[in-house]
Amino acid sequence: MQKILVIGCSGAGKSTFARRLRDITGLPLYYLDRLWHKADRTHITREAFDRTLAEWLARPAWIIDGDYSRTLPMRLAACDTVFFLDYPTEVCLDAIVHRVGQVREDMPWVEETLDPEFYQWVSDFARDERPLILSALAGCAHSPEVVTFRSRAEADAWLAAFGPLPEGCGGAPTLRPYRPEDCPALAHLFYETVHAACTADYTPAQLEAWAPGSGPDLAAWDASFQAHTTLVAEIGGRLAGFGDLDPAAGYLDRLYVRREFQRRGVASALCDALEQASRARPLTTHASRTARPFFEKRGYRVLRSQQVERRGQQLENFVMEKP
Repeated sequence: MQKILVIGCSGAGKSTFARRLRDITGLPLYYLDRLWHKADRTHITREAFDRTLAEWLARPAWIIDGDYSRTLPMRLAACDTVFFLDYPTEVCLDAIVHRVGQVREDMPWVEETLDPEFYQWVSDFARDERPLILSALAGCAHSPEVVTFRSRAEADAWLAAFGPLPEGCGGAPTLRPYRPEDCPALAHLFYETVHAACTADYTPAQLEAWAPGSGPDLAAWDASFQAHTTLVAEIGGRLAGFGDLDPAAGYLDRLYVRREFQRRGVASALCDALEQASRARPLTTHASRTARPFFEKRGYRVLRSQQVERRGQQLENFVMEKP
């Protein structure tokens, strides 16, 4: 993540999320509201706005906070990651009411009263603006990674999981059961792990087919996590990895470890606990080329190799069994 957009309805907390993300990543943060508005409550011209925005987008790394749907296509064309705060209308309306009178880093003046037209715009956002955002995301040619949060709890869980690692962070991993608000963070860990750990075994096109920038279907992932035995590993309070197993079939489905925590016993701890939770024997898994040596050391044997099609790409993996 080097070029990040934070988008969503006013009142969703985009600026707060962007500041916390800035503190984690160290990337420079730019506010579209502060660019557009002047301290005297007027605003700059569209030409001046577009000119400065183009200068920001040409820089090597940034976080840009703001909706401004007119310019969303040009921002999407330049970014590598999008955080979409897709919250219920009532959450956003409550926030814009309660922030009246507050000094904000992202605005050059203080709202002393709530503008009725602005309140109506937020009320109509889901009907009028949200479809434009979804259309722009779907039509983006280079498919940046899109992380969508449906609640503040999901966003908080993601930030907590991917916050800066404490100095000298160490110790054994601790395991806990999966919670639905973990899902966006697990999906992001999956994407980063595939693209960081498997480059020696698969081509860039195969990696993108396996873990596309658009991300997995979070509703489907959450349903499967809840149907399976799913464990989350943490070290020093930070997300280190996750794994899930179908206990009735004895099938170990997903197993991913954050790159900063690899070779620290996280995968072994997850496997130990998941294997013990299985009600079926033998245990089976479909291992990638990258994961095959790990499972062989745990006593799994290859039954056969197979070619799996993902988005037009053929990926080899191995059906493995542990008696």
